[in-house]
Amino acid sequence: MKDPFRLDGMVALITGSSRGIGRAIAESMARQGARVVISSRKADACEEAAAAIRAEGGEALVIPCNVSRKAEVENLVAQTLKQWGRIDALVANAAVNPAFGPMSALSDDAFDKIMTANVKSTMWLCNLAIPGMAERGSGAVIIISSIAGIRGAAMIGGYGLSKAADFALARNYAVEWGAEECPGELHRAGIGPHRVCPGPVGEPRYPSRP
Repeated sequence: MKDPFRLDGMVALITGSSRGIGRAIAESMARQGARVVISSRKADACEEAAAAIRAEGGEALVIPCNVSRKAEVENLVAQTLKQWGRIDALVANAAVNPAFGPMSALSDDAFDKIMTANVKSTMWLCNLAIPGMAERGSGAVIIISSIAGIRGAAMIGGYGLSKAADFALARNYAVEWGAEECPGELHRAGIGPHRVCPGPVGEPRYPSRP
């Protein structure tokens, strides 16, 4: 019986994948046979993560990207398509939180940074990646949200606000690209984004594996 969790031949683009949750996702997908794109702002951190995947026999492509910059997001998708010709899975994981404290102290600048990196960039990525998935009739979008988007938090209200917006993004893309009643053939492709809501995690160590 074929392993239903195998991802052989698929291309997975994971933002914020040089460390933490994003890196763990990239490593797991690579072990299941996917070709993974490692992306974050710092090229050296991306190369380190990719090297660890390659050392285990996986395939990893490094494309640095600051998701707050639309041109870099466009380049990320374009270079992925140039190198591997498709995107089967998009994992929108990159996010920032430059402000800690009550909402009353959240500056306009910090709010704009949070919403651009955490919400607008996900919309950019989805708008660039989903049409190709729909054309092929298959694909997956996973938006890494947070429990901060579900319940209030005294110190990270702005971040929580952006993560609550992820829910609306996922619901609307599911309606636009997954619902049978939507007009247009591409809008019946069954591409329904999913969201994952992790809680606080510690920065993992990456010991060498045998």
